[in-house]
This record gives sequence, C-alpha cells and structure tokens, in this order.
Amino acid sequence: MPLILAIESSSHVGAIALVRVGDTSDQAFGEVARNDIKVSSWMLPAVQRVLTQARLRGEEVDAIAFGAGPGSFSGVRTACATAQALAYAWQKPLIRVDSLEALAEASALSRVTIAIDARMQEIYVASFTRGDTGALDRLTQTSVCSAALLAVPNDMMVLGSGAHLVANALHAASREQTEHAQSNWALGVAHVAARKLARREITRASDAEPLYVRNNVAQTEAERAAAKVQ
Repeated sequence: MPLILAIESSSHVGAIALVRVGDTSDQAFGEVARNDIKVSSWMLPAVQRVLTQARLRGEEVDAIAFGAGPGSFSGVRTACATAQALAYAWQKPLIRVDSLEALAEASALSRVTIAIDARMQEIYVASFTRGDTGALDRLTQTSVCSAALLAVPNDMMVLGSGAHLVANALHAASREQTEHAQSNWALGVAHVAARKLARREITRASDAEPLYVRNNVAQTEAERAAAKVQ
C-alpha cells in the first residue's frame, strides 16, 4: 500500500493529497484551493501543511505524483516543477499522471467524458469507462478539439470546466458532481499513480514535463491579421 503525495493544479483548482492507496480505512490528508489563489506561492506551503497534518516527513512518502495536464500553462508547469524538486530532495520515484484521467478517477462515474476548457472555443477531452472491478479504462486518447464538433455518446456523462461548451451533450454533470470531483482531483492523481507505480511506470525527475496536446497556444501577428480579414 504505497503512500503517495499527489499534486494537481492544471485548472482553476489547486489540490494536494497524501494517501496510502489501498488502505481499507481510505484515510487521506489534503488541501484544496480555488480561483483566488496564486498556485505558485500556495503549493509548497500546502504540501508542508498536509505533511504536518499527517504527522509525517517527506522522506516517509513512497512516491510523488503530479497532474501533468493538459491545462493551464502556468498551473501544469508549477505542479511539474514542484513534484520534480521534491523527488530530487527526497530521492523518491516520480509519477506523471494525465490530469483528465485523474479527474475521471475522482468522479467515480462509470462512463464519463472529461471536457476541460482550453479557451479559444476548444476543449481538452478524453473519455473513460469503469468496469465491474472499479478499474478505469480509457476509451479515447487525450486531445484538444473544437467544443462544437465533439460528438458524445448518449449514455456518456460529460464533466469538467468545459462541459457547458459541449453543444450535443445530453448528460452534463451537475455542479455538485463537478465540484466533488474537482475537490478530489489530487486523490484521483494518487490512485492513477498507484496503478502506474505497480507497473513501474516511473518518470525520471530529470525527464519530468507537462503533457501538451496543443501545438500552438498563441497566434502570430500574421495569423491574427488573417483572422480579422475573415
């Protein structure tokens, strides 16, 4: 039962969780902060507060996991850099987790499409299903696409900050479902990471990087000018 410190800040939610995955008591320590925080100054003190709450030292953690995105440029880089630094300092394994998969895990839904607002009328999207054992299986790879063009099966729940942008979604998660999943986002990171740790899917600290699925996040002057003409 690995003790995992999980970090997630790919969206407007910052979350830290310390959990011994597989413990039947399901005891976890954590902290969640939302829109009004500057995640870069909040994160390390939050990690220390969670460790203090658990009465543990960083050296007692078995692995460090981080939500690699896709998502906010500064958010995913902050999570990556913080996890990388802690892995170096504590000499612990580092595990890179797809943030959309982690949110699907946290949702506990049986069939879910995660849609995260990627701005520019686009969404980061991936779909998952959960078997009888509770294990999460991926149906589609994480990608970025136009929200208007996304086709969602009728039996699929859509959850995330971009769910309201999906025009043909019949089953959008409620605000309560969304907030519950977001509050447990770091726990989702930890549970996905535990499965990866068991398979020895570990990222070297020197190789840690965010997950990017969009080739271009800004338009050149020529592209902006062409858009105005159209």
